[in-house]
Amino acid sequence: MLKYVSLLETRAGGGSRQTGARLKDDGTILIEGHDLGPGVDVFLGAGMTEYEWALSIKPPGVRALKMALACDDDVLAALGQRFSGDASADLQPFLDSNDVPYEFWSRLGE
Repeated sequence: MLKYVSLLETRAGGGSRQTGARLKDDGTILIEGHDLGPGVDVFLGAGMTEYEWALSIKPPGVRALKMALACDDDVLAALGQRFSGDASADLQPFLDSNDVPYEFWSRLGE
């Protein structure tokens, strides 16, 4: 079973975007994203050049996620198959539409 999957890693126009998911020892899935460069300002404005965010899905939510993905065991592999590359942007709306509970955190920087 996977412990980490990279969902997105791009570098272009002086910036970068990374998104990955990892399985913590307590069964929580942590999905983290980090965007750097001028694309952040285009998206968020106010001269920002860095954006970090994380979604934390605790074990009861992981069970709901497995059901939504129709996967029995390796949920990180299923996430990688469904939400890699540009499809990574569809992950949070998928969680919301399937009532998968998660905690969200974000930080903006210059």
